[in-house]
Amino acid sequence: MSFLELLAISIGLGMDSFSVSICKGLSLKKWNIKNGIKIGIYFGLFQGLMPVLGYFLRRKL
Repeated sequence: MSFLELLAISIGLGMDSFSVSICKGLSLKKWNIKNGIKIGIYFGLFQGLMPVLGYFLRRKL
């Protein structure tokens, strides 16, 4: 996989995560900083964990 392919995939995944987080934020009835931080941590963990999980699963196969 070339650098440009990797860059295109990462930009696409980042835009997808951004759009989901915007929709999630707009759907909240009551917003406060605690909810914002919690949502940010969840998205960050999953966006970081999924590539690592895929990497290790691919190495096993």
